[in-house]
Amino acid sequence: MHRALRAMPLAVVGLLAALAALSGSAAAPKVAPPVPVRVAVVGPTPTAGEIRATGTLLFKREITLGFKVAGIIKGFNVDAGDAVRAGAVLAHLDPTEVGARSRDGQAQLDNAEANLKRQQDLFAKGFASQARVDEAKAAVERARAARDSSAFDSAKAELRAPADGVVLSRLAEPNEVVAPGAPILLFGDASGGLVVVTPVSDTQITRIRGGDKATISFAGLASLKAEVARLAAKADQRTGAFDVELKLTEVASGLRSGLVGEARIVPTVKDRISTYMAIPAIALLEGRGDRAAVFIVDNQNRAQRRSVRIGGFVDDLVLIAEGLVRGERVVTSGAPYLRNGQPVVVVADSPKQS
Repeated sequence: MHRALRAMPLAVVGLLAALAALSGSAAAPKVAPPVPVRVAVVGPTPTAGEIRATGTLLFKREITLGFKVAGIIKGFNVDAGDAVRAGAVLAHLDPTEVGARSRDGQAQLDNAEANLKRQQDLFAKGFASQARVDEAKAAVERARAARDSSAFDSAKAELRAPADGVVLSRLAEPNEVVAPGAPILLFGDASGGLVVVTPVSDTQITRIRGGDKATISFAGLASLKAEVARLAAKADQRTGAFDVELKLTEVASGLRSGLVGEARIVPTVKDRISTYMAIPAIALLEGRGDRAAVFIVDNQNRAQRRSVRIGGFVDDLVLIAEGLVRGERVVTSGAPYLRNGQPVVVVADSPKQS
């Protein structure tokens, strides 16, 4: 053979060597480079078992104020939105009629006392009986009671703040004729604090206990801390919902009675959803019903397609009822370019779910 090669021209030998090199190169397998991906670590989230509801901000005690006596409203010293101190005069009636009743009561008492004195003088001289004296004494007592009542009514012609608080709204205007007890002002008693009243379902109310922590979010304001202060003993007959009263444990400027807030209650009693694992919703691939697919990264840094069952959504997280275990790494970016078993390289980890 060596003689045959020596007998071949050098050009033919070089061509054979080149063909052999090309043939060996074509037979070598190509290795695909790993696909860069981002991952998140599968784990529980404390928000999975939260109860979320919408409620209205109110003063714990909102009082309707009115005059004890009838009369004409002379004027107001406050308007809606004004903050006042306890005892401040809020409104007053025209004193003409009330004052006239008070003066009439005093006149009636003066007349009864004068009559009693005459009867006593006549009795001393033997011209009046004891019964006449007793009747005169009773008349004095009745007149004194009427005078005191008129004086009390005169004092009530001024409407005063029962506590420190805020005037929520005016329900009447100056020069209106009002009956005793007619609503004049709606007053918010600041001493009782602010609460959010929110309805929850029958399954949710069984998980809540007094003192459970909550957060309330109002538009344009930071989230505020609260706690469960009261649970309704009976459902609303129209809606079937139960009212939960959340007392704010911190306040912020800008709060007004009537604001609508989003409440997030952390209930004492956990449910099955509280045990679900959570992953970013962006990790989900195509799904149908409550089933979907994700890619996980195994210990050999290979992508493995996994079918999962969805248990719900919380914010930008999806709750996984089955299919994943705590600590696994799920692909959140790059999944559309993966094939089952394909090598991957993790370029950055998303924040781990606590």
